[in-house]
Amino acid sequence: MSLILGRRFDNQPLVVPWAPSPHGLVGGNTGSGKSGVTNAYMGATAARADTAICGIDLKLVEQWPWRDRMTVCATSTAEADRLLADLRALIGYRSRLLQAKGLRNWSPSLGPWVLFVVDELAELTSFDPDALINAVNTGETNGVIRDGRNAAQIRIALLGSLARLSRFCGITILAATQYPSYEVIDQQIRTQLTIRIMLRVASGEQIDVCLGRGYGKRIGVRSIPANQPGGLWIAGLPSDPEPVRGRAHYLSDDYISAQADRTAHLAWPYDTVFGPALEQHHQALTATEQTQ
Repeated sequence: MSLILGRRFDNQPLVVPWAPSPHGLVGGNTGSGKSGVTNAYMGATAARADTAICGIDLKLVEQWPWRDRMTVCATSTAEADRLLADLRALIGYRSRLLQAKGLRNWSPSLGPWVLFVVDELAELTSFDPDALINAVNTGETNGVIRDGRNAAQIRIALLGSLARLSRFCGITILAATQYPSYEVIDQQIRTQLTIRIMLRVASGEQIDVCLGRGYGKRIGVRSIPANQPGGLWIAGLPSDPEPVRGRAHYLSDDYISAQADRTAHLAWPYDTVFGPALEQHHQALTATEQTQ
């Protein structure tokens, strides 16, 4: 099974594997077409009845058109934290289920594949801007900065755990960022994002982060012209040991809205995806509290 995201420069389809799919990274500066690649990815999976889509969209614009097709669209840091915790609980539940059935990998007969899309990784792993504004107004910036730093570290740790453990449980992560740097993308997360899609970027470091160390010198920042939105390099394809040049499909706002409407009936309700995991997770927490 696979997804077609666009065309390679030899005019062949740009195909990425799916179900189970390697985790993916989409990196590109403002106006490069990053949103187009993410929408192409979501559009290709939205038509699959065996797939649930969850995401974090703190900018409130990228995933919102798909909200009726999504199981969860987290648009605040509080909602994002809950979704990260629920996904981690889901991994625990699915791992125990696989163990009980003597299986090594997830099957759609046990439940849906899950695509988890993080729209802007830099926003998720930084401070909550609303909390900082309130702190400035109340004069309590020190405590908020300390708490914000701790919260960001917890999110990074949760994302790292999800990236390491989720694939064999039928959960695929797609992380997108305008700032593909070593500072934004933690190493424990970066090493797990094996399908790497790089659009136009501004530095050799960003090329190395997206495609791998050494490519910043081999592939220049001008390899994708500014007048070519959607132009990309993709690394990590099983069929190609070297990065491949291509261009993503352009999806208009009208197409995205129409595709979301056509596939809304395929959305998996929250309880059908997370219910068993949350129930067991909460039971375990209750048992621990009673013991203590």
